[in-house]
Amino acid sequence: MQRKIKEARDALRLLNWLKINHTIALDKYQQGQEYRKEIARLREEIRKDLELFDIRWECGWNDTHFRGCLLSFKSLVDHHPSIRCHLKGRILVFSFFTGVSLDGHIMLYSGEVRHNWLDFLKNIKRYDLALTRIPAFEKSLSHVLRNIKVGRRKFMPKIVAEAYEENLRQITTSLSDYMGSRSYPKEWPESLEDFEIVVETDSGPVMVSPTGQFIVPSSILGTMLVSFITKHLSEARQKNQEYQRNKHLERDLIAECLKELELADLQKEDNITPDLMIKCCQRLLLNKNVLKDLTKELCINISTYYSVLSDGVVCIPWNFEL
Repeated sequence: MQRKIKEARDALRLLNWLKINHTIALDKYQQGQEYRKEIARLREEIRKDLELFDIRWECGWNDTHFRGCLLSFKSLVDHHPSIRCHLKGRILVFSFFTGVSLDGHIMLYSGEVRHNWLDFLKNIKRYDLALTRIPAFEKSLSHVLRNIKVGRRKFMPKIVAEAYEENLRQITTSLSDYMGSRSYPKEWPESLEDFEIVVETDSGPVMVSPTGQFIVPSSILGTMLVSFITKHLSEARQKNQEYQRNKHLERDLIAECLKELELADLQKEDNITPDLMIKCCQRLLLNKNVLKDLTKELCINISTYYSVLSDGVVCIPWNFEL
């Protein structure tokens, strides 16, 4: 039993795992080259025809699903040309939800039937209208909290504009009611302009993010929010300063890994923050001499698990054991 446990552990060491999966990953990647070229051709054809600014794939599924969505969308527009006018100059994203994102992108849920896409696109002006109201709501919240920046979480899925508008309305009302008869805590500086708050859904967390943002749910009571900010001002400032330093170092280390390990690509999942990516890249570079023969031409995605995806992308955990 002990021997089997040891063998299982050894199989999940990076060096051993790459020895087994390096060729498999390269074969899958090569097999998908023609398929990816076809997708690129189809995407560009649709983009030009509809005068879209860009078409993006952000749902995590493989290229087969992307191609299917492109063909379905093309067929939808061919049968309903009246929706073409809503697409010009926009960014189209196949994602996990349908709506208009806070960036103004047209989001289509890749798992939905075309009829739902059609209903949304016919009424997109209503969704765009919500987007125009958001800056005023963000400004109101900022004013109540001494000019704090109202931002978006740096590592999070996109959110629909209408839902975000309601989140801002809810938290601003609660905070205004609380602060109406109270003064600001004496621990607060005259301005919170160096800090940033992110408002999420009712069920969202209350936390200081790895980047130093105050993450709060829209349902939080005014008294709880003020107390939370007061207790965590120093932590937020420290984390933000660390993030600002790390993001530049992270970029440089990724470039060095690409060169030294002769990788075709190096990406990371959204939950891998800069400090984790830095640690991972540093360890990869430290062991480049024993790894580079097994990493050449690989597309690596830094994650929390080992896997070879159907398109040949290699996922490895950031805290791998060599």
